Amino acid sequence: MKKVTKNNLVLNLKEATSTLLEMVRSSCWNEISDNTVYIISEIGKDLQNRTERKKENNGKEPKSLNEITTELKTIYENLYDINLHIYKSKKKKTIIEIQYYPKSSLELDFYETVRDDEPMLHCKIGIPSYRKNDSEQFDVNWELGGIRHEWNSFLGKMRFKTWEYNYNKNKKLKNKNVG
Repeated sequence: MKKVTKNNLVLNLKEATSTLLEMVRSSCWNEISDNTVYIISEIGKDLQNRTERKKENNGKEPKSLNEITTELKTIYENLYDINLHIYKSKKKKTIIEIQYYPKSSLELDFYETVRDDEPMLHCKIGIPSYRKNDSEQFDVNWELGGIRHEWNSFLGKMRFKTWEYNYNKNKKLKNKNVG
């Protein structure tokens, strides 16, 4: 987490972009391009599902870092939290989604305590539920769906059902042996 001032916004977003790209390269098997463009989204109180978010983001025109920074500076005083995510990665271009949470969406009591604070800055990677362990690399574009994601989700559900079945079976056996 990093606090961001209006004057160091561009520098902090450049550093956060580099950090995010390195995080993704160590977690995902995809080739990640350094050629980055950005889209911006407000984090609402109602969490959108992945399909709605994808549809909304696909309609946005990616912009340069300078264009996005200009947009963020116009709402700077209302920024509570800024999160960078990879929205879509292709061989020649990486689209980074900058999600922001406005101070105006906070509860009034809490808003009063943070009203004059600089926004926080975070880099985040969405991790699919079917990932077996922390060292297993995954597709950075998994949130966009597709055949590979659906197949891995199916296999993950089957692994969980097998685990759940074995867990319940062992639990019953232990209860029989205890009584």
